[in-house]
Amino acid sequence: MVRGDFMIHEVKYKTLYEAFFHQRNVFLDILMIAFSVVFLAAMANIRIPLWPVPITMQTFGVFTIAFFFGSLRGTVALIAYGLAGLLGLGVFAGFNSGLPVFIGPTGGYIVGFIFAAFAVGYLIEKGYGRTWKSVLLVLLVGEVIIYAFGLPWLAAALPSLTFFGVLKAGLIPFIAGDMLKVLAAVALFPYLWKGAEKIKQ
Repeated sequence: MVRGDFMIHEVKYKTLYEAFFHQRNVFLDILMIAFSVVFLAAMANIRIPLWPVPITMQTFGVFTIAFFFGSLRGTVALIAYGLAGLLGLGVFAGFNSGLPVFIGPTGGYIVGFIFAAFAVGYLIEKGYGRTWKSVLLVLLVGEVIIYAFGLPWLAAALPSLTFFGVLKAGLIPFIAGDMLKVLAAVALFPYLWKGAEKIKQ
C-alpha cells in the first residue's frame, strides 16, 4: 500500500523480530531484551562528555531497538534498561546508575526514550520505516518525543538556567550529532528490511 509520498507498506511481518524469528517464546523474548539492555548500555558510553547532558549514541540505540522489536517489546526493553540503571547497574552514560541520574538533568531523556520507543515501534508496525522517507519521518517523531521530555526535565533539574540556557545545554549541541545518527539510520534500516524479506523468501 502506498499513501502519499512516504511509502507505507502492507507487510507480512510487522517487525524485524518477527521476520527473523518465526518460533518465538518468552525465553527468547527475555534473552533478546537482556541483549538490548547491554546494547543500549554500550551505545550510552560511546559519548562526548559535555555538561550537563553528554552526547551519546543512545538515541540511535533506542531507534534500533524500536525498529527491531516494535512497540510492545521495544517499550519493555527500554523499561528494562531504565530499571537496570535504577537498580545500580552502570548502564547509563559514563557507566552511571541509580536514582540521582533519574532526578538529575538527564533523567527526562531516559524517560523520553521509553515513550519514543513505543511511538517509533508503533509506526513500524503500521508499515512505516521501509523506505528512507518514512524512516526519516519516524525518527523525527522519536526525536521530538525525546526532547519533549528531556528539555522540561532539564529545566526543572537546573532551575538557574534561562529558557535559552536550557536550549543551549540540552538541544543545540545535539543537533549535528542527531542529524548524523538519523542519516545513518535512514541509510541502514531500509536495507535491514530488504535483507529480512530476502532471507524469508
